[in-house]
Amino acid sequence: MTYKLTGLSLGAGVQSSTILLMACKGELPKPDFAMFADTGWESQATYKHLEWLKQEAQKAGIPIFQVSLGNIKDDMLNGDFVRLPFYCRNQKGQVAMGRRRCTEYYKLRPIRQELRKLLGIKPKHRAPKGAVDLWVGISIDEASRANISRDKFVDNSFPLLGIKPMSRIQCQLWLEQNYDGLVIPKSSCIGCPFHSNRAWQHEKQCTLDWQSAINVDEAIRHIPNLLAPNEHSGRFLHSACKPLTEIDLRTPQEKGQLELFDLGKLTRVHLFGNLEI
Repeated sequence: MTYKLTGLSLGAGVQSSTILLMACKGELPKPDFAMFADTGWESQATYKHLEWLKQEAQKAGIPIFQVSLGNIKDDMLNGDFVRLPFYCRNQKGQVAMGRRRCTEYYKLRPIRQELRKLLGIKPKHRAPKGAVDLWVGISIDEASRANISRDKFVDNSFPLLGIKPMSRIQCQLWLEQNYDGLVIPKSSCIGCPFHSNRAWQHEKQCTLDWQSAINVDEAIRHIPNLLAPNEHSGRFLHSACKPLTEIDLRTPQEKGQLELFDLGKLTRVHLFGNLEI
């Protein structure tokens, strides 16, 4: 095989969207395709953004393939909890987290299978080494995440580290300048256990997404035979090991707490009476 396919692993986040749109504008070479691995439980905002990306890519003649190995939420509700790392407490009361397998199963594996189809590789047959140059959206501020592919027929490459070295902030600025203030939603599963409180807050603004997360968070504690031998409590989506409906997601400032600088001033005033600082 002499022809090498060039594709983009499209997560629909800031970096991969920037790569795709730069290719659409001719600022990067045009890939043969882009591929979005759909977990089935992305946010409403992400799906809306993905549809817009498809329209922009179509104008430039870049096909976007949406691939999937199932719906991660449905799999969870059916009792398949091996792949998503929930929080729980162990026998000592310490917060523990399960092994993360969701990325491998719902992201990497469907992309791998689709690449083999595009190459015309039959099941159990070996694909030619380096047959695909797969672009990955890793920017210079997270260069440590850049890894070689585990599949010999795929060579990972990183346009934002090489051809167009850019940070995530620079990507966002480019998007805003070229697409009339475009702000891209964070791409992740609705109930991702790695959400920060700020991410949960943002998700709460979409009633459908928030209710979906609550439903799953509640359901995983009521399915028989769920606990593994080393678990002592039910499973939770939030690291506080409490139901989402009981978590105070406000920042310290939103709770009315003083920032560290202000707290220091308050302590000094207390120690020195009415001394002005």
